[in-house]
Amino acid sequence: MKYFHLKWLALVLLFISTNSAGQDQNDINCSDNFNPVCGKDGNTYQNACLAELSDTSIDFEGVCKDETLVCNDDFNPVCGNNGVTYHNSCFAAIAGIEIDTLKACVDDNGCPNIFEPVCGMNGRTYKNRCEANIDRVVVQRIGECDINNCPAIYSPVCGQGATYKNACVAQKNGLESFSEGACNARVCPRIYAPVCSADLLTYANACEAERAGARIKYAGLCEEQGKNCPNVYQPVCGIDKHTYDNKCLLENAGTKLAYAGMCLGQ
Repeated sequence: MKYFHLKWLALVLLFISTNSAGQDQNDINCSDNFNPVCGKDGNTYQNACLAELSDTSIDFEGVCKDETLVCNDDFNPVCGNNGVTYHNSCFAAIAGIEIDTLKACVDDNGCPNIFEPVCGMNGRTYKNRCEANIDRVVVQRIGECDINNCPAIYSPVCGQGATYKNACVAQKNGLESFSEGACNARVCPRIYAPVCSADLLTYANACEAERAGARIKYAGLCEEQGKNCPNVYQPVCGIDKHTYDNKCLLENAGTKLAYAGMCLGQ
């Protein structure tokens, strides 16, 4: 078995490049450009020139794929040249992907392209906390929304011609794709500023209540949906084995406290 570290890869490449360059420098001078190629010998060379100096035929352009590597769980994200974020450089090497930057890839919205799902109070599962923050949505808990315990918030989505209370409810009904807002209605801003209506239903914001023709009773969650929780991160673990951002959100979800702090394994 091979154990992989980024520094190890750098040393290997350096060793190959320096030793190869010393073999026949009078005939060929190689540049320092990093355009990796995989040799027939299974080694990755910094560029084609250095592979030639080593008397190695090129198998293909790019980093050699090595499925025998054993990667550790250290989270040091790297962005591959395919636009995908890998847990660390070892996982990129296993996939045979060249590393573009030594950090997570960034989406157009400025958030890292990392799948660390969180469930927003609007019943929507976000790819990560950053994307929830862009929508100014309070995170209920770490992980995808539980379709068997969807947030009791009206933040409608439209799917197959029907309006659902929120994205979580739509998914519970088997929908994988849907659009923002109620069907046949103008879309409201995706901002979480809950209001309680006279029908004792909590709407994600005043706009959603207005679109639904509901009369606003007061700002905040309806008492039936729980307390108005602060947007602070003081994680607690519920008996459902999910981490909630704070104890207030855990109680609103109807879950009992297991212990303070993140759930083990998250």
